[in-house]
Amino acid sequence: MKMRNKFLALFLAVSMSFTASACGSADTNKQSEGKPATENTAADKDEEKESDVDVYAAAVEKMKDISSLNGKMLVEMDMKIEANGESQTMSTTTAMDMSCTYNPTRLKADATIDAGDGNQLKTSVYAEAAEDGTFTMYMNNGSEWQSQSIDAADIAQYDAASNMTGYMQDSYNFQDAGTEQVDGKNARKYTGVITGDDMRKTMMSTGALNSLSNLGMDESQVETMIKDLGELPITLWIDEAEMYPIKYEMDMTSMMNSLMSGIIESMGDEAAGLTFEYTKVKMEMTCSDFNAVDEITIPEEAKTAASAA
Repeated sequence: MKMRNKFLALFLAVSMSFTASACGSADTNKQSEGKPATENTAADKDEEKESDVDVYAAAVEKMKDISSLNGKMLVEMDMKIEANGESQTMSTTTAMDMSCTYNPTRLKADATIDAGDGNQLKTSVYAEAAEDGTFTMYMNNGSEWQSQSIDAADIAQYDAASNMTGYMQDSYNFQDAGTEQVDGKNARKYTGVITGDDMRKTMMSTGALNSLSNLGMDESQVETMIKDLGELPITLWIDEAEMYPIKYEMDMTSMMNSLMSGIIESMGDEAAGLTFEYTKVKMEMTCSDFNAVDEITIPEEAKTAASAA
């Protein structure tokens, strides 16, 4: 029982770290300058194909000049652990509402983590850019405010625009998949896959890998383990009327199972008889209110706490 609870706590911490850090962990400095591939290559469909390319290209360009937007992130995880002849299941849902304004950059995020046991962990985060390019982040854990200075890369998970454009990469080989309705809008759908070096860079760029030190793994073990995580499917939707990317979705189930299998194997005898399985790890993000978000104001109590620190 103690071993099961110990590993469940550790693996849950690793799971939450990886899925949270995956938000904004892609290379946000390298937007795709290429064009998504299409399945329609017949000469009599050239006009249709060109229209599809324009939707994607226009979305990449329009995201470079936005002044504000709202974003909603949702991460759902179902998992099962077995040890000492016993089993336990757990489901968690993490929801984050983001508001972002730019020039200058200010961010607001309200996150709720629900582990299905009646308890919810809620946090509020504000951030504003400083003159030296760093950010001051203010965080409330439900009882008090804290502040710290962080680099721009560390704030990406709260930045809806960086989050969206970071996953619009030409190397993901996006394929046209037709049109679907998203929040009442006609949206062009593209499907892609994150593989190989892109996968490695995405994983290594997350601070979540530091969580593996709690399981006794060194950097070389981590590098070896993440070289063979398979493929990470990603789906992107672009509003055909406004030409903005309004949703992406990733099924991380297979990747997270490969990751956890590598962790358990690296632990040797300490994890003998232990199995950990993800039955669902799904992340999605939607964006809205492009160039229509009101000015974000940092709460006075947050600034007061920061000045007193």
